[in-house]
Amino acid sequence: MPRRIRCAISLSFRRNVREGFRRPAYSLADGVDLSMARLRQYNTRCGAISMMSCTFFLARRFIGGKAAEHFLRFISAFSVIGIALGVVSLMLVLGVMNGFSQDLRRKIVGAHPTVTVEGRPMFGNAAALMDEIREKVPGVTGLSPYITTQVIYQSDSYRFGGVIRGVVPETEASVTDLARFFTRGTIADLNRGIALGSELARELEVTVGDRVTILSMRGQRAYEVVGIVESGVYAFDVTMGFVSLSSLQEFLGTPGLVHGIGVRTADIYRSTEVADRIRPLAPGCEVSTWIERNKILFAALALEKKAMAVILILIVLVASFNVASTLMITVYRKTRQIGILRTLGLTRSDIWRLFFLQGLLLGMEGLLSGLAVGGILAEILRKYQFIRLPQFIYNLSRLPIELSARDIFFISAAVIAVVAAASVYPAVRASRLEPAEAIRYE
Repeated sequence: MPRRIRCAISLSFRRNVREGFRRPAYSLADGVDLSMARLRQYNTRCGAISMMSCTFFLARRFIGGKAAEHFLRFISAFSVIGIALGVVSLMLVLGVMNGFSQDLRRKIVGAHPTVTVEGRPMFGNAAALMDEIREKVPGVTGLSPYITTQVIYQSDSYRFGGVIRGVVPETEASVTDLARFFTRGTIADLNRGIALGSELARELEVTVGDRVTILSMRGQRAYEVVGIVESGVYAFDVTMGFVSLSSLQEFLGTPGLVHGIGVRTADIYRSTEVADRIRPLAPGCEVSTWIERNKILFAALALEKKAMAVILILIVLVASFNVASTLMITVYRKTRQIGILRTLGLTRSDIWRLFFLQGLLLGMEGLLSGLAVGGILAEILRKYQFIRLPQFIYNLSRLPIELSARDIFFISAAVIAVVAAASVYPAVRASRLEPAEAIRYE
């Protein structure tokens, strides 16, 4: 049948379908006996309306309009809710995994230099090497020497193993966020005492003004606690203590020697390039980046995120079966109407598009609803922080949520692909119905 006649017939049917198939205005004569004048009238009113717009209209009517039965509306709503719940689950879980990874990355980079140059075991030309790096390596924003060694902390009541780090207070702030971590005291106070991690101070039951003794193979020394440091990373806060570099050099009997140089780069994700430029300048030293030092940790987080995404996609897959069931029931209960549509001029491909589009509409409604609800819940969790985590397990005290555009795109693409696949078979079944048999069906 010519496309212009089909368009005109579709408009006639579109007017009649609003009645919910309640009156016999859909007879074949309505289409076949149209005069040329009436066809011109219909096409004038139609304008640019195509069969696709008619198909979209019918798909909406079948799943939510007056032509849809209460039962079909119910199972359609059930399918939409199932997809929405799957989308919300995906958004929240991926948001938490992404937030956990980003939060941990920020804290690791804040607590440690992005690049370290370490001697084997110590070296004494730190000042000259720092000048050479500063002059020849672009992208370096800060340099500071340090000494790190394992010790035992002893208070009046307890002993606890940990690590002590000697730093230069004036330059340490250029390579780490140590100055910002102080909750009591300041980094300048290291020139007259020791700063302890918050969890370490709690284990020793000491606070600012108390004294702790440092025990090592070199002997022991008492320090006054002048500061409390809290980075938010439990492993850092429960083991680390900080003193001035000169004080620790004197205690260890290594004047002028350091274990390494901390380097901060302008772009933390280009630290590997900076490390490659530093290596020729520091032969005999081990140059490593924060990415290399934490490679296993972040690889495990990435793998866990992918595994959780695959598992949660199964929720959407189950919901897509509801969509397929809804379409199959619609085909069964609308068999007579499908026959009428075929009689009025719709082709098999038009019927296929009608039911395929119906499935996509259900999927899009579930997707958009899920994105809206998931976004609201994520914002509530991020704002009010009423879910607390055991910090000694997760290195975090709160539930971090970071939604990324990449994750939203992945969720949307996955949902649309799954729903589209689930809609193919019912659409094919509907398109194979013969008009004569369908009209007799009841």
